Amino acid sequence: MQSLTELCKRFFVDFASKKTDGTDMACFRRAVEQFCESGKKEDAFSVYFCYNEVFHLLGEGYENTKKLLELLADHEYHAGELLKKHRDHYSHSAYVFVLGLAIYAGDATYRRAFCRHYGFDEADKEEFLYLWGMTALFHDIGYPFQLAYEQVQSYTENVWGPKHPDSPYVTFGNLTAFWRIDPENAMYIRSALHTDAKFESINDLLAYGMDRKLGYSQELMRPLLEKRVKQQTEYMDHGYFSAVLLAKQMFEKSYRDFTKNILDVLTAILLHNSLNKYDLPKQQFPNAHPIDLEEHPLAHLLMLCDELQCWDREAFGMVSKRDLQPWKAAFEIKDNAIEARFWFERYKLDERDEADARSVTYIKDGKLAEDLASWLSRSPRIITDTAEQKKDKKVNSFASSDKFINLCDFAKAIHKSYTESCQQEKIQHLDEAFGELSLEMKISNIEQAKSYAQKLELINCFYSDKDLDYPIVYDFGENRDEETLKKRDDAGFLCREEHVRWVREKLAMGWRYGRSYITRNEDGTLFYDRKKRNELREHMDIVPYEQLSEEERLKDVAVVRHMVEVLREQGNIRIYRYRYGRKPNLEIAGVGHRNIHTDLERIKEQVKRILTEYQKNYRVIVRTCYAAGADQLIAECANELGITTKAVLPMEYEEYIEAVHKDAEKVGYRFDDKDELRMRHLLAQTAVCKTVEDARHTWMEAGKYVIGKCDKLIAIWDGLETKLYSSDGDPINRGGTYHCIHMARQRGLEDGKDIHIISCDR
Repeated sequence: MQSLTELCKRFFVDFASKKTDGTDMACFRRAVEQFCESGKKEDAFSVYFCYNEVFHLLGEGYENTKKLLELLADHEYHAGELLKKHRDHYSHSAYVFVLGLAIYAGDATYRRAFCRHYGFDEADKEEFLYLWGMTALFHDIGYPFQLAYEQVQSYTENVWGPKHPDSPYVTFGNLTAFWRIDPENAMYIRSALHTDAKFESINDLLAYGMDRKLGYSQELMRPLLEKRVKQQTEYMDHGYFSAVLLAKQMFEKSYRDFTKNILDVLTAILLHNSLNKYDLPKQQFPNAHPIDLEEHPLAHLLMLCDELQCWDREAFGMVSKRDLQPWKAAFEIKDNAIEARFWFERYKLDERDEADARSVTYIKDGKLAEDLASWLSRSPRIITDTAEQKKDKKVNSFASSDKFINLCDFAKAIHKSYTESCQQEKIQHLDEAFGELSLEMKISNIEQAKSYAQKLELINCFYSDKDLDYPIVYDFGENRDEETLKKRDDAGFLCREEHVRWVREKLAMGWRYGRSYITRNEDGTLFYDRKKRNELREHMDIVPYEQLSEEERLKDVAVVRHMVEVLREQGNIRIYRYRYGRKPNLEIAGVGHRNIHTDLERIKEQVKRILTEYQKNYRVIVRTCYAAGADQLIAECANELGITTKAVLPMEYEEYIEAVHKDAEKVGYRFDDKDELRMRHLLAQTAVCKTVEDARHTWMEAGKYVIGKCDKLIAIWDGLETKLYSSDGDPINRGGTYHCIHMARQRGLEDGKDIHIISCDR
């Protein structure tokens, strides 16, 4: 079985963009992969943002749909806790979206049915991405209407008990105006759908779509749709409101890309929740039937994914919080078959827990698969099972509360502050407004906004909109560490962290170190061709922080300097300092041989296992000398886990890179231009790149420095104890792998406990 991350990667293999910019699609792909890895609300936001920006939904992009999406998240957070049962739908919709991508990539039966139905080529994944994205990402936007209804219902049940005959209920007024389609839009819809049907209301449009797609009578469907929201004493259908809201937003924005395919999106959303499952009276709709894959592929896939996506959903309601929910899932997706495994922290322990184990039994007893088979015709064969596993402690979860932060507005404020500061400092800088930026630059600002919580945690701080009894931070000048009574440069520390974040972001987007876009003018001044830079995806600043020019460092200073005021502008959000320390630091040294002849992936797995275990209780820092082979491999593992790395070089930066070339030639291992670029990229991701020179023993002082700083040691070693003294008693082989292990042992570090040796051949 595979994780959702692995399955989604298959969708983007051989993805060819015909209508969208390739770089924009790369941003979208990265957002999807980030969300699959984290499941976080803020990463779900990036998926929503990129989808709208890539496909310019409703004419522009995210600005035209932001309220629909953001109000869903806000209402769930603030209103969900007033209900008995309620789980997250914001991240859930992003999960439904990526699960659909995985099924499209892995299930040839569905893929062929979709392409046959809509007349697309199987290789044209972009058309599927457009229609499915609109269907999945917007299928729950009507939930605030259901929340308002259920709040009153929950209150009256708590006071008088469930289904009390005298209990009031909520109904909605002014619906005729709410549903209305103006004559201009109605005329455009008739033309787009090639019909003479009258569309005076959104209900008319939905009823027409249900008749066209499933053969349900329009005359009977119109009053049924109206009844779903008028005088409802027991239930309010968010699926209906989601379809209506999306349609209404389209007509408000004079959407001129309406087609029969978009109508399918609306009817898929209308159908996904309960209408076709439970609410078609047989006497009125004798032809009511499970939705067939061939007749409505979008509705079929939405209902399938909506039910299968039951893991990692934040519980808001009082009963939902007690219910045992799966926290992880894996899938095997093949042609017309899906195997799904869901992990729970525990199963029912005794009879008292029976009411809290409904989700366990629903999956374990096969009821989930049975329901899907009854609701969907020609659905894939579904096999589900469950497993018990303790949930790993989250290592990237922070005290800063982002529930009240609008990431889009936050990113705009960061960009505005950054631009103004650079202009004051007379720094050359792109001075476009946020809306004029490329998607890659917009996402960069958004990622910077997301990173604030993590960066503040590293200096023992967090942000909140609450008035708390913690010291407030007004600036990031020099601060005194209350534990050590030493001064510390928080501003400088944050600048380094921001540069590392930027480097990792650039590398993930396919950039590399390079200077070929820089030429010299006739007068001797340098010319920076930014257009060529962007085309080549080269950047001279993908280097360690120490190698940046003063002008470039000032950009990071500007970001840090304005952090306090930018947060305050987002709703009087303050930065506080903890009274006591965060996770304690743990420095891990990495050493090993340059020339390794063992399966490197196996070694990487072992290194990551060690680092991950320490991450649970410490803020890990990995320090190596970045020699070819083991040093770089260990640093690479740390980067992939998001761990801070520091470098100790035995000579100056460029001189050292040249020395590695010469060493490779002398010793006989490969180190070509590609390897050099990899080394530069690894060094660019270090928070500190220090030089410790020793003219006599080139590696000895660097090795001593690394070992002298470490609390633990990871050594990739062949087990041979190299001689440390010659026959004349002179020191030899200093700074090598065994010498570093020897120095660690002399410091009192113990094998197995502090020194982790990973065996290798060379």
